[in-house]
Amino acid sequence: MYKFSSTALLVALLITANSVFAAQFYRWTDKDGNLFIQSYIPPDAVKGGYEIIDDAGNLIKKVAPELSEEERKAQQDAQIAAEMQLARDEELLKLYRSPTDVDRAMATWLSRMDMEIRVKVNRIRIKENEHDTLQEQAANLEKTGKDIPENLLSELSTIDQQIADFEAEIDEVESRKQEARDVFLLDRDRMVVLWEMINKKKWVEPEPAAEF
Repeated sequence: MYKFSSTALLVALLITANSVFAAQFYRWTDKDGNLFIQSYIPPDAVKGGYEIIDDAGNLIKKVAPELSEEERKAQQDAQIAAEMQLARDEELLKLYRSPTDVDRAMATWLSRMDMEIRVKVNRIRIKENEHDTLQEQAANLEKTGKDIPENLLSELSTIDQQIADFEAEIDEVESRKQEARDVFLLDRDRMVVLWEMINKKKWVEPEPAAEF
């Protein structure tokens, strides 16, 4: 069983008391850049942030300035953007091992869209041939002074609309193709950054394949 002398106990109590009741001061700077150190802080100065120090000037605690509504929203937006970027980075690393993989994926995807466009172009050519045939029939009837049947005119109108629809679809595919290219290029730029972070060296673009 340990025994403490009354003197040691008194010293311990004095040290504890001094640490508990040590003088504390507030240090802050007003909007004009004036520095203040006082035993209290005015309520209107709290929003600007302040520091709590001891009587030797040692920092005890630092309180950050209060954020405005705009600053708070900007902070939240930045946090959301960072979380989204992290999620996208994880997705990219599952899909690709290097920027070269992004190039291959982009080439494959854009090639498929080019094929879709070629199919629609061929359909337009078929419809144009059908239209030319019917138009020739209508012209021959006119030459002989005969009236053009309503069903023939209706077929011509339908083909015109089909051609217009295919042209609109091609425009839509071209738009999606451009959007896809932009996304792939952004992903590639990010993969360069991720690859360099993982491999701790600078990414070097591969030499283009030789053409024969």
